[in-house]
Amino acid sequence: MESKRLADTLPCRHGLARSQIDQVKQLLAGLAFEAPELLRTRGIATDDYEILFRAAIESLRGTCSATTSDKRRFLESVLEFGVGQHAFKSWRFEGTENRQDYRVDLPDGTAVGIEAKGCPDGNNMTIWDRPGWANEFIVWSMCPESLAHDPGKGVWSGIATRLIPKLAAERAVVDAMVFFDARCGTDQRRCPKSFGIQGPLRSRLTPNAGQDGRAWVPPPCIYLFPEAPPFVRNNPRPRTHTLSTCHFADRLLSLFNVPEAQRRRYVHSASVESRGTARGTQILVTVTSRNWPDGKERKMSGRWKALRRET
Repeated sequence: MESKRLADTLPCRHGLARSQIDQVKQLLAGLAFEAPELLRTRGIATDDYEILFRAAIESLRGTCSATTSDKRRFLESVLEFGVGQHAFKSWRFEGTENRQDYRVDLPDGTAVGIEAKGCPDGNNMTIWDRPGWANEFIVWSMCPESLAHDPGKGVWSGIATRLIPKLAAERAVVDAMVFFDARCGTDQRRCPKSFGIQGPLRSRLTPNAGQDGRAWVPPPCIYLFPEAPPFVRNNPRPRTHTLSTCHFADRLLSLFNVPEAQRRRYVHSASVESRGTARGTQILVTVTSRNWPDGKERKMSGRWKALRRET
């Protein structure tokens, strides 16, 4: 099924009403007029409120988002659980203070590099390098506190305007993107999937309660990427990975109790096509999302766009 809605890049939705978010914005922005006496009790002049309000927004932007330690706790708890369940052989942190890189070794000998990132529509999604030792390279996006827009909108931006244009321009390869964080499977971001894990894992991952009060963690959202960058002359439409060629994706779904016969509909896919023009190379990105309640896939395609950086 063709779709024109960016939110359809993912089948889940956020639970906060947009109207309530807008009301809170209006309340805070107009506080100097609505409640000047409240400002006076805090020693704030109404004439200074607007500039102080903007400064406070900038300060809160970082502290209201999930901290790096929260995200590390989540991802590392998943990896540790995977080792305990023999889905992974081992894992170790190889990053720095500003870069979260992990190495995961699978039982079949596959070495997997994982780059942990924040929200998919952030500029940090263009800052990564595939490790030379990695047989597979995964970008793992965590965005638990961004609730104003449905998650599919940010995921589309991360894939279609950041990850795939970079891999096409720099001839690099990302084998898959994982979108999975502490908000998945909660009442604020309800997950339509089945299977997953019941029990104490949720409390190990995050203090956020599961949807409907369940101690349940859903299977992650995985986007399989092209096996190679596009080349206009000899590979304009590179093949997209499958669960047979991206071993980490298959092991991750196995860890979350998705039966082998069901796994294909539990992965999304991102494809790219390239063409040459008089002004240079253009690319077209298409994302196919699955596991919708009606059983139908949603296919979202962008527009042909110039590849601005070519090596």
